[in-house]
Amino acid sequence: MNCEIENLGGRILEALVVPILINLIYGFVSYMLISWPRELLRNMISRITGISKSIKNVRLLDPIRYIDPIGLLAFTFFDFGWTRSPLIDYTKAKKKDLFFFSLFGIVSSFGLFFAYGMLARYANNAILFKLFYTSAKWSLTYAFISILPIPPLDGIRMLLAFLPSKYYEWYLKYNFYGVLFMIGLLVLWILPMIMHPFVIFITNVTNFIIFGNW
Repeated sequence: MNCEIENLGGRILEALVVPILINLIYGFVSYMLISWPRELLRNMISRITGISKSIKNVRLLDPIRYIDPIGLLAFTFFDFGWTRSPLIDYTKAKKKDLFFFSLFGIVSSFGLFFAYGMLARYANNAILFKLFYTSAKWSLTYAFISILPIPPLDGIRMLLAFLPSKYYEWYLKYNFYGVLFMIGLLVLWILPMIMHPFVIFITNVTNFIIFGNW
């Protein structure tokens, strides 16, 4: 009897833990696909347009640099989140360059959405399909979320480009509090409730691009 109870408990535990672990693995890989390539594309466009002369994205070749643990968990469990902001020397960055550098990040996410969407459409492997489908959906989600003027999102840097230079110091000083604000909204369940209709809309758009139906 005890052996049967232990086996049942083991099966229940396995049924609960294994799907979570698989979801975390898929989430981590998809997160890497939307974060680091985004910065590579952003910097490639910056070099082509000449923006990179005053904007230096430090540690670009370090993919781990752009992982935000809370943003990763938010994406994995709520289908929205954020990545860690690039390291920029704001004292040397020109306002116009800062604006376009931030804009290029949003444009890159839109580009990744279409690229991963096409890869998912023609993927003939279930694992690859899930990875590209999730990456497409999250890239589109992040493209829209990045417009918000909240650190560490690109929207705040676009706003800084139109403000007096003294606000650069304000941004560097209070940047961390923007992340805490988003974490607070997440913990209090306010952000998931606000984002739920948006996530459904993004899912429908992704389905339309990949499957051709709403």
